[in-house]
Amino acid sequence: MMVVTSLGDAMHFVRQEILEPADGSAGYLLDHSYGYARRYDGYAASAALYEGRAALEYHPIYATGEEVDLAFYEARLILQDDFGRRIPPSEYAESAEEGSLGRDIDTVTLKMGLATLVARPDLRLKIPMSARALADSRWRLTLEEGLAAGPYLGERLILEIDEPSAMALHEAVRRFMAEMQCQGVAFALGCFGSGQTNFQTLRRFHFDLASIDPNFVREIESDADNQVVVGALISVAQQFDMFTVAPGVSSPEEASCLMGLGIDCMTGRFFGPPLARL
Repeated sequence: MMVVTSLGDAMHFVRQEILEPADGSAGYLLDHSYGYARRYDGYAASAALYEGRAALEYHPIYATGEEVDLAFYEARLILQDDFGRRIPPSEYAESAEEGSLGRDIDTVTLKMGLATLVARPDLRLKIPMSARALADSRWRLTLEEGLAAGPYLGERLILEIDEPSAMALHEAVRRFMAEMQCQGVAFALGCFGSGQTNFQTLRRFHFDLASIDPNFVREIESDADNQVVVGALISVAQQFDMFTVAPGVSSPEEASCLMGLGIDCMTGRFFGPPLARL
């Protein structure tokens, strides 16, 4: 352990051991005086949300073809602790599913995303949501007010619902989609192929995009099974008139393999880091 003998040493210690730990333990605060790492929880995420330590980051999504061109952006909410460190979503995912935290995250994400669309009329943005948001009057009001804030704003909005969430409340989701598609809003099915797909039910939806489960994308160039799965998912998506998106692309080998399989769009570290502002 570093010996702290001056203010400069103390600040170096904070930066190296707390803000930027050498062991890469994102999501933990290392307390050397007690010798343990404190995990985040739902309370930490709630505090960050309600104290304004929340922001959007924007992930560019590129369309494949003869040239790879920017198609639209995906907005993701990030929460930070008191030290300015990102709180990993996995640390509060359970709390978000079981309580009001998830609905609050949906509402704040939507509000920030709609504000971005109002400020940038040249932009198209994909914003995540869950089926639980449909029963939240604040989320619905936020959406209604946002769509009324600018002409044709709905035509630049893509709402993404993960496959398990969509299938669990498929009737409510289907009715909501029909209502919003009349206003030009597009819909993406997230985590496509995650194991919850009911193709009889899927036929009743009218999703515009399907985002492949990222577990099938990782090192796909060396995994014959995943190549077969992704190829089949692309075929199913085409049958249902959905464009396909491959998330989490991290290497040129993955990108090349996915393009060979016929993927329509890609995003991930290979295309650069997410943007803090647009």
